[in-house]
Amino acid sequence: MFSRLPRARRGFTLVELITAMAITAVLVFIIMELTKQSISIWKRMQDDSASVSTSTLALQTLCRDLESFQVRSGGTNFQWLYAEVDNAMQGAPKSLRIPKSARCIFFTCAQDRHPAIGSQSSSRNSYRDIVSSNVDTQGDVSAVGYRLMFRDQVLNLPNRAGDTTIFPLFSLYRQVISPRDTYDYLLGREDLNSAYKRYESSEDKYFLCENIVEMSLIFNIEYADESTSSRDGQVTYKREVVPILSSSAQSGERRFRLFSDRAIAGGSEMKNAHVVSAEISMTVLTEEGVALIEQVRLNQRHAPKLEEFFSRYTQSFSRSVTLPIPL
Repeated sequence: MFSRLPRARRGFTLVELITAMAITAVLVFIIMELTKQSISIWKRMQDDSASVSTSTLALQTLCRDLESFQVRSGGTNFQWLYAEVDNAMQGAPKSLRIPKSARCIFFTCAQDRHPAIGSQSSSRNSYRDIVSSNVDTQGDVSAVGYRLMFRDQVLNLPNRAGDTTIFPLFSLYRQVISPRDTYDYLLGREDLNSAYKRYESSEDKYFLCENIVEMSLIFNIEYADESTSSRDGQVTYKREVVPILSSSAQSGERRFRLFSDRAIAGGSEMKNAHVVSAEISMTVLTEEGVALIEQVRLNQRHAPKLEEFFSRYTQSFSRSVTLPIPL
């Protein structure tokens, strides 16, 4: 008998190979898309986290400075705080006037103040000995200056009326003056603004936060209302809300000055005034929003609706701070 030969193995047909390759390609495409979306979501979360961290740090820094705000009571003309909004405006419709800068100068016990010693080389070289013996030191009070500066514009799009609407971006700077220079040149001055100009600078080392769409620092001020004083000498105190630092233009007087015995705001004087608390708010554009704006400028995509843009690509923060009672 003849032995039966083994049956040859049957291979894949061309149709089966094409089908398998098509299924594999679809699966690879799906995996790549999921990976791409995951990376995009991760990058957006990372950018948002960076924006949140920077903005939160700036807000915390301003809050700490206000929490250790320094002012001395008494009937003197010494100035303890000066704030103003720049008179120069960017070209924009009357409905939205944009100041080039706003700034605020005051005294505080800054945690990151410079060494409170003289500038002599001998003092710098023997810093430890000076601190230990408390020689040539001038306390822990520093002048700090905040400056909110116009840097760029977010979107420049026509509105329904055919006008041009500008939404600005601002950068926040913070400059701390050493306790020694504060003591020698800034404390006890009747014009704090003029005295501070010798130090004011917009160098990058003073940079604190960028991509700010909107920011405001509002003081709640308590002062004596002399018009309601009673016969027995009792005085009624009133409260006034005063914008100090703002990314938007303010009507009327743009300066606020706080002295030992009074405050001047909006052209009016408030007797025996002191700052009770401060309200801080900040809206910051995320990195993804900045990238989107650049694409719009390069005509790589259509401009989004403003409401959707600010709803999706901005982060808002707010804090309330109680200021110390004047000594």
